[in-house]
Amino acid sequence: MQRLPVIPSIEQWIAHLDGMVAGIVDRIPMHGSDIEKRAFILGFQDEFGSRQATDGALLSRVLGVPYQPETGLKADIDNRLWDALHRDDSSWMDLISTEGGLVDPAEYAIEHRTQIELCALHALWHLYERSRDDALRGRVDALVEWHTRELQPDNGINRPWGLHAFVVRSVEAESQDSRLDAMLHAQTLANNCCITLGRPDILSAVILIDSADALRGRLQRD
Repeated sequence: MQRLPVIPSIEQWIAHLDGMVAGIVDRIPMHGSDIEKRAFILGFQDEFGSRQATDGALLSRVLGVPYQPETGLKADIDNRLWDALHRDDSSWMDLISTEGGLVDPAEYAIEHRTQIELCALHALWHLYERSRDDALRGRVDALVEWHTRELQPDNGINRPWGLHAFVVRSVEAESQDSRLDAMLHAQTLANNCCITLGRPDILSAVILIDSADALRGRLQRD
């Protein structure tokens, strides 16, 4: 009789993510002044000298300071959802397609498309948590299922966007197959962000911190 893999609990995932960023988190002014935090956000680049359009919104959330919108942002759905996360309105609901992914597959190469899809999913989870809308939760779950069927995280750029959504699905899905698929996706996202440097790069570390915080919030609400 074949033994099924043991699916880690949310608590185990939190401990794992905290361990992954240990040491790296010291480079982030988590407990600094607002001035220090804003300076860090404005000057932020990863180890490769790159800055992504969503970095400011992500860092503002993780560091708990008001978001200062980037100028000249492209209209990609990940940018728009992260921007919406810092606004008190629901206009972002018009951006959510009802089936499949969130990005037209004809618009981008698979690598860039995967990055946008995962980054958008990451923000969409937070928007659901803010709204507590059951229909939106259903859309998030459907997107997780779609990702596990249609897109592989190693087609992205080795950043663990959306990891918490897959972790929650791996624990809460009714289907055993869905739980296992989501678990494997989450594990791949976590492993891939360590490939280049042998550890998470600093942007991946910030993403992991945000995912761990999202999982803590999930436990507090259950």
